Amino acid sequence: MSGPSPIDDGPSHQVRSWFGAGIQAMATHPAVQALADKWLQIRAERDPTLADFWLDPPDALASYAIIFLKGGSDYTYLHHGRALRERVGFSMQGRRLGELRTRVRAELEAIYDRCSERFEPAYFQSFADFQQDVILWGRLCLPLRIGEEDDRVALLLFCHPIEDKASLFRAMFEHSAAAMLIASPVRDELGAMTDGWIIAANGPAARLTGSAEHARATLLLRSTPLFASDALWNHLVAGLETGMVSAALAEASGRTLLLEAEAVNDYVVLRLLEPASPAPTFAVG
Repeated sequence: MSGPSPIDDGPSHQVRSWFGAGIQAMATHPAVQALADKWLQIRAERDPTLADFWLDPPDALASYAIIFLKGGSDYTYLHHGRALRERVGFSMQGRRLGELRTRVRAELEAIYDRCSERFEPAYFQSFADFQQDVILWGRLCLPLRIGEEDDRVALLLFCHPIEDKASLFRAMFEHSAAAMLIASPVRDELGAMTDGWIIAANGPAARLTGSAEHARATLLLRSTPLFASDALWNHLVAGLETGMVSAALAEASGRTLLLEAEAVNDYVVLRLLEPASPAPTFAVG
């Protein structure tokens, strides 16, 4: 019985993979560490079997798990977890990996083949192929014997989201150097936009508008010095009717801010940035 191999980088930039005991240094997810520890402990005495991990599994495991049965030239989905099916919008249960339309199938098959042939675990990370909330996934792949007297190999995959769109966009909003505001339009009886109610502002925007303290601020765009000008407001409203609109704001202090605004669904998104002076120009295209 050979020991686990060291960390091994994956075959492409689209999928990063690690094999053997070294995966514990890369995988920080608690469930991944617990499953990998259990596999290695059993492996020290014998080959782990499907029953070791799939005898009345908890829903937290089953919902985010995939079980493959290795065939002659492909892998068949014996189980496709409920949470994973809901994420991608379809089920692969009972179907073959070769039927899955993914640009990284060759990389996945190489990982699964190595796990099956060398009987060693793997941890890999890959980007989602489908339009879903999760952008980056982590997956633990554990090779398991079908039974103590059945040498066929099943692969148990536990999948967990590493990065999702919501957290990524929140980080971009909260940590951007640009001032960013999201406002809900205030309209008159004819539907004309007369003001905007500030419903979100990152740190730089709150400092510019003075809207950091929601309990005391009026939270109306036109109550701030930046948007009090009728000329600027009329320019923004007219531009928002056709798409994105921009303007340069010259403050009495001598500072100039670049403003961009656009209507996104039922909201107005505004970005303000103090440009570097002078900004270099590059010829492109």
